[in-house]
Amino acid sequence: MPSALFNALTAMASELQSFLGSGKVTSAQLVEVYLHEIEAHNDYLKAVIAIAPRASLLEKAQVLDKERSNGKLRSQLHGIPILVKDNIATHPDLGMDTTSGSLALLIKAGVLIIGKASLSELSWYKISSEALETFVVEEDDTFGGHSNPGGSPSGSATAVSAGFAPFSIGTETEGSLIMPGSRAAVSTIKPTIGIVSQQGLIPVSYLCDSAGPMTKSVLDLANLMDVIVDPSTTRIPEGGYKSAMTNTWAEIRVGVLNPAKWNYPPVVFKPDEGATKQMNEAFQDAYCKLESMAKSFHKYVPLPNGDDLELDGADCLQTLWTGYFKRDFENYTSGLDESQVYTLQELVDFNLKHADQELPPWCPKQDKLEKALTTNLTAENLDAALAHARKIGRTEGIDKILKEYNLDVIIGPAESSMTDMASASGYPIASLPLGYLDFNGRPFGMAALASGHQEATLIKVQSAWEATFPPRRRPPKDNFERIYLSTTLITA
Repeated sequence: MPSALFNALTAMASELQSFLGSGKVTSAQLVEVYLHEIEAHNDYLKAVIAIAPRASLLEKAQVLDKERSNGKLRSQLHGIPILVKDNIATHPDLGMDTTSGSLALLIKAGVLIIGKASLSELSWYKISSEALETFVVEEDDTFGGHSNPGGSPSGSATAVSAGFAPFSIGTETEGSLIMPGSRAAVSTIKPTIGIVSQQGLIPVSYLCDSAGPMTKSVLDLANLMDVIVDPSTTRIPEGGYKSAMTNTWAEIRVGVLNPAKWNYPPVVFKPDEGATKQMNEAFQDAYCKLESMAKSFHKYVPLPNGDDLELDGADCLQTLWTGYFKRDFENYTSGLDESQVYTLQELVDFNLKHADQELPPWCPKQDKLEKALTTNLTAENLDAALAHARKIGRTEGIDKILKEYNLDVIIGPAESSMTDMASASGYPIASLPLGYLDFNGRPFGMAALASGHQEATLIKVQSAWEATFPPRRRPPKDNFERIYLSTTLITA
């Protein structure tokens, strides 16, 4: 076999851009490398649900290679392959169906969309199959258990971790970027709602849905944010989001949450005493480091949590998702030229008619869809739920804590109701990879919340975090059979 140039498991987009610039590799060769990785290992990991036609991809890659040779670079991501979550519509010219606006920006930037990443059906609104963990090979009996990749865009996270692409695009309504990002040890951010186009995004709730990047480095995340964020909706720093990367805590004012109170309940995953102890110790060690390095540090700020989102005996976010799902779903389908279903009723009926495939024994229900179809929630109910969400998330939540304690950011365990607060407020949240469980190797981490349109602040925090804590590990070799140096496909 010819000699390898890079390791697909660890290669970052910024490194690949350097290889492309020096002529060591072409975009066409990158396409071949990542398609080979997908073909070799996706049967096990199930991270990719569709691949663009090889001939079409190579033709597009050769066009980008020619542009490069002529001195034209569309962006810092010119000629780099990417995967996108399958609830994001792609143009028919790409040769992939969507089973669920910002993608036009990716194409304009010269990014090569090589395939669609798998997800839980309707972004976990109807839970079904999802990708497997790259770091863990075992089964678990809870839907968010310690061996579960977590969240609806598990394919987007698993694919990056497994070396199927250097980065990807996922989406989040509540927790669907942060949880799988944490469990794959990748960097991600859910932006402020509305600054990334929701056009072409199959919704759970347009009040809470956003696409976001999943990468192996903060630099790649910053460069991808430059592409997908609409500058007319927010302020992108001069020099792009990467200009916010200071790699230091010296100018960051930090408040942190109590891990004993900010965690998932047993219904999400079966507790493991050793894992809980290890994570809590790691969180406290991280807090000690931050206290010694940050401009200011406040321990255990009293941020409201998910329990405070209850209104009239119901979670106000669930109320909003139930009340608006039919409207948002049918607004999306009304813009489709061809579809087997156009209404929520047609979708429910389709699932019943094809129950052997759509309602299998491990996922036999579509109760959330049926509830959204038959809900008697009124406009007044929904207005009250939204007002409560914004009050708890913003005026009595994130904004209040940041102001009262003179903070830039709030940090706590990623696997907690921090993601509820991001959804309730519509504000950004970012992942902070931290460690790996001793008993099964699964990554875990923390998360950071900031006020609306403070993505640059969160990227500053992520860069400081990346400079402070150990680098991410690649998945263990014995987890799935693979040739790590996949680029042996590239001839010298």
